[in-house]
Amino acid sequence: MIKMLRIDERLIHGQVAVVWSKALSITHIIVANNDVVNNELQITSMKIAVPDNIKFIARDVKDTINILNNPKAENLSMMVVVRNFKDALEIAKNVKNIEQVNVGNYGLLPVNKHKGKPQKKIDATVEVDDDDMKYIKEIAELNVPFDSQLTPDSSKKNFKKIYG
Repeated sequence: MIKMLRIDERLIHGQVAVVWSKALSITHIIVANNDVVNNELQITSMKIAVPDNIKFIARDVKDTINILNNPKAENLSMMVVVRNFKDALEIAKNVKNIEQVNVGNYGLLPVNKHKGKPQKKIDATVEVDDDDMKYIKEIAELNVPFDSQLTPDSSKKNFKKIYG
């Protein structure tokens, strides 16, 4: 079962590896990103950040979809972390049994700063451009809860209600 599909440009850090994984009783974390999968240093850094009791892998988006659709994955308590809305949409459209899509941090780091494109702040830790808004609206139309929430104890903004 996919407890959460999280969009967070920082990928694995304390909020994800410790706070969210504990709140959701996560046993497995998958980072789905086509670039990170080829960066051994970044993968090693993320492995170090994940608690020992949680299994961690990094895969490209296509492989992640295949893993999540494997019947063996149904009995696991998983969180999938992606770096952008495009990858989140691809996974959400092709994988069943996602309990929620969550946005934590986006558009604030150079990796997602949009070259020359104006960005709009839509939440305290979320800045998007027009392309991102298209993906957000498509995710909001899917049959899955979709919100922005930094940590489990912070306020939640219902993206499905606003953008769906």
